[in-house]
Amino acid sequence: MCHCFGSVEGMSERERTEVREEHSIEELRGEYSSEDLERLGVTA
Repeated sequence: MCHCFGSVEGMSERERTEVREEHSIEELRGEYSSEDLERLGVTA
């Protein structure tokens, strides 16, 4: 299930985990702000 880089703010913890598992760090950094990356649990 791809979340297509939706808003992190409304995601559950499970959805955030799925996004981290489905996408590379490089993809996430290209799509999200530093603040959103922190919410996802990705170190910037």
